[in-house]
Amino acid sequence: MSSIRYALLTLLAREPLSGYDIKQQMNSRIGPFWKVGSNQVYPELSKMEAEGLVALQTVEQLSYRPARKLYEITEVGREALIQWTLNPEEVENVRDDFLLKAYNSWLIEPEKMIIRIEEKKKQHQERLTAYLDKVAELTQLLGHSKGDQPLDSSISVVEFGIEYERMYMDWCDKLIEKLQKIHSE
Repeated sequence: MSSIRYALLTLLAREPLSGYDIKQQMNSRIGPFWKVGSNQVYPELSKMEAEGLVALQTVEQLSYRPARKLYEITEVGREALIQWTLNPEEVENVRDDFLLKAYNSWLIEPEKMIIRIEEKKKQHQERLTAYLDKVAELTQLLGHSKGDQPLDSSISVVEFGIEYERMYMDWCDKLIEKLQKIHSE
């Protein structure tokens, strides 16, 4: 099964969602660490429904709007998600275009490369701020619902993001320092 299916099941294991809600949560909840094209969501949900991994339920609206279609995970889908979660994974390969550019930094005048590194560091600072805000938000929600395992899991993943962003920024600082030494020689 493709990883997009597991991403969809991951969201639906927490609560029934419409296709629109899934796309929104793909961007806000898992988008920082796992990307999917929004045009992939509906076709994949349709296939998953045919395979019994999710069920479609219709919720009547009280207004002029058409009925809302919600997807929910089935027991078959939940079991597939559990099995996938328990399967061992290989170590991920990092694909970061900026690292490739930094690999070529010896070709660039140090002061020009430092500008690029500072821009990259700023991007990671912005992400770090967003992650810190998200942890504060989730922690506050967790305080209102003791023992909420989906929230605990979400916080753990966002905390990984915090550590990653801090590590990347630290690496940027070290690279800038090296380039400044080269420039001053």
